[in-house]
Amino acid sequence: MQHLDKQHQYFSFAYQTGSDIWSHIPYRFKAEEMFPKLESDSLILDIGAGRGLWAMNLLRHNYRVLGIDYVESIVNNVNNKINEEGYGGKARFIVGNALSIPFTDGGFDAATDIGTFQHIKKQDWKTYVKEIHRVLKSNRYYLNVSLSRRTHSFLGFKPSQSHTGDFEKFGVHYYFCTEQEIDETFNTHFNIIEQQYKSFESKTDPMDDLVLVFTLMQKK
Repeated sequence: MQHLDKQHQYFSFAYQTGSDIWSHIPYRFKAEEMFPKLESDSLILDIGAGRGLWAMNLLRHNYRVLGIDYVESIVNNVNNKINEEGYGGKARFIVGNALSIPFTDGGFDAATDIGTFQHIKKQDWKTYVKEIHRVLKSNRYYLNVSLSRRTHSFLGFKPSQSHTGDFEKFGVHYYFCTEQEIDETFNTHFNIIEQQYKSFESKTDPMDDLVLVFTLMQKK
């Protein structure tokens, strides 16, 4: 519980100040390119929705969005922002856990995860995958964007030279995935349609670079 508390505190502060790593990385262009074209008003689940940056992109494409995050203050802030932007009838954020998603079976046309899976411990991966599978409609889509083991340097850690992707800093757990790990973790419930990598400069440290792996999957 102590680890989880520290991680929760970190994200509460990072979301409020914009110091989380995702605020400064232009990942959305590649994510939008890979995201499947769905009918207007399709319902999308955004897992670990944070400050709502990706959710706002989905709303601008005329989708409906339900977002979950475990930082209550940020959920409240994003709901206020959604209402101010005039999207109150098409989006809502709630406090929720990715390992026990608070929605019924088969309700979503797609699910997205921008940087949440990488903070989940390996022993919980199977639970996470089953939950994503459970809440999606048949043959629908899941887009995952995570840290890749191809990253050379991140906060003093050298993922590309490491035998393990596990890393912890300031009480926050990170995991840098290989393509084989993604395939082995998800292949019982999903087919991988497309997978791409993209490098980004990072402002976390002058020596850092980040490689993200973008994986589009379809529910079996």
